[in-house]
Amino acid sequence: MIGEVHDITIEKLVYGGDGLAHIGSQAVFVPFAAVGDQLRVRLTEVERNYARGVIEEILQPSPTRRTPPCARFGVCGGCQLQHLNYAAQLEAKVTFVRESLRRLGNIEWDGEIAMRSAEEFGYRSRAELKIAVDESGRTQIGYFQAGTREVCDVENCLILMPAANRELQRLHVEPSLIPNDATRVHFTVGDEEVIVTPATGENGKSEAVDGLGTAHQRINEINYSFGVRSFFQGNRLLVEELVKTAIDDARGKLAVDLYAGVGLFSLQLAKTFEQVCAVEGNRAAANHGIENARANNLSNVRYEPISVEAWLKYKSSGAARPDFVLLDPPRAGAGNQVIERLAAMASPRIAYVSCDPATLARDLRLLIEYGYRIDSITALDMFPQTFHVETVVQLRIAD
Repeated sequence: MIGEVHDITIEKLVYGGDGLAHIGSQAVFVPFAAVGDQLRVRLTEVERNYARGVIEEILQPSPTRRTPPCARFGVCGGCQLQHLNYAAQLEAKVTFVRESLRRLGNIEWDGEIAMRSAEEFGYRSRAELKIAVDESGRTQIGYFQAGTREVCDVENCLILMPAANRELQRLHVEPSLIPNDATRVHFTVGDEEVIVTPATGENGKSEAVDGLGTAHQRINEINYSFGVRSFFQGNRLLVEELVKTAIDDARGKLAVDLYAGVGLFSLQLAKTFEQVCAVEGNRAAANHGIENARANNLSNVRYEPISVEAWLKYKSSGAARPDFVLLDPPRAGAGNQVIERLAAMASPRIAYVSCDPATLARDLRLLIEYGYRIDSITALDMFPQTFHVETVVQLRIAD
């Protein structure tokens, strides 16, 4: 029952960051737990198949537990794993990927899942911080508190790149720099600039905000420009490794980059392919990609500024068979129709870049059913201190 107190031992971490234990046969999920923790927990939610609890007392801490470096950890919703040493975080994320494949995709992958990582702090080049005014009229700048829409004031964010963190501290010292109607502020770090962009509303006017600033980064000898609201990988310290892992040794006549964004992968593929077709439905991102190809003198990159779904339905059948397809969908994954039409293109190689193990498992199951086999799986810790994990899966048509 809700309110009951139980002593438990944490068996493993699950995707989302909670620790998993059992009371009898009932699963119990506990945030801010570590594998091996012996805990006294109070139940806060009880359902037929599971329960949730909060830590009342740490009876015996896990050897992987540490004192969180950030004083706001546990209140701020930005991080979920700071209480674990970094090696334990990396191990947990490999487990997230492997278990998602097994449980959700019915894929028993016994091979290695390599882990790539960089520094665990000071990595984040893009952030959206929330703005609120408290009852005393003081401006609060930070992230939403875990599970709420209340702003947790953060004066020093350890995961931000130092240049962005300095801007955050500056706004706390000079809150008058923030317009009165702003509800959030975007930090976008380029190699030589930090763009600070206040904005109103939560979802609207993306293109208008995007046009308020353009950042620049040089990655693996290619210059990229991207807007405040254009998607671009946020871990500046690991993005080169992500590109290398995704492209691997791919080369040939034609590569297709689905969900191409501003061209992170497309422009790199242009080095080893005669032609690259970049498909991106977001007009602002596609415009940045077109300009990036021009600025880098890459005449062999052709942008298709329509949705991936529309391109596969109406245009892919008229295209040559690609030697390589790079698939980098949003968190929701590609889905049945995209995978079906992608499989019909019969590219001998596909690289799937995923930011969500659950949708990755679903889509991989479909690709396997359409005749592909997994060559390799690599996890990249693009989001240290959080439960998120990036995964690159290399696939080939089965012989």
